Amino acid sequence: MAAHHAQAVNMSVTLVKRAADPEIRLLAQDILLTQQAQIGQMQGWLMAWGRPLAGREAPMGGMNRAAMGMASAPDEASLATLPIRAAETRFLLLMRRHHQGGVMMASSALKTVRRPEVRAFAQRVVTAQRSEIQALDSLLLERAVTPEPLPTDDMDTMDHG
Repeated sequence: MAAHHAQAVNMSVTLVKRAADPEIRLLAQDILLTQQAQIGQMQGWLMAWGRPLAGREAPMGGMNRAAMGMASAPDEASLATLPIRAAETRFLLLMRRHHQGGVMMASSALKTVRRPEVRAFAQRVVTAQRSEIQALDSLLLERAVTPEPLPTDDMDTMDHG
């Protein structure tokens, strides 16, 4: 999940620098700071547990980049080159899909992980990213962009609080 978070941080850095809309800049800054902190927490656990920080295995077994909501390299790069209004809208759409993938990964972890600290972390990710999806949807609707429906699998039925 750290690699997933790293992409959200990278996309957010671009929008913190470029966004003209203060709400989008603030949201990007919040995502940037929150996910950087979570990366640090995950890396701390891996070091404490004697596990590698990176490896050849897929970040989440059984999930490909698309299922995880990862943006393609061209999509990610477009945030720096599109006209600002288009870049802001593209960021909202990419981050929404990215967060959907984050919720799916964290929900998957809640089904399999037994460590209480990791379960608590996964539940915080689900809660925070669902909340941010609502904020992203609100900003998209202000721009008259209708977001795709959220997948129903695990989104409303997972409540491991």
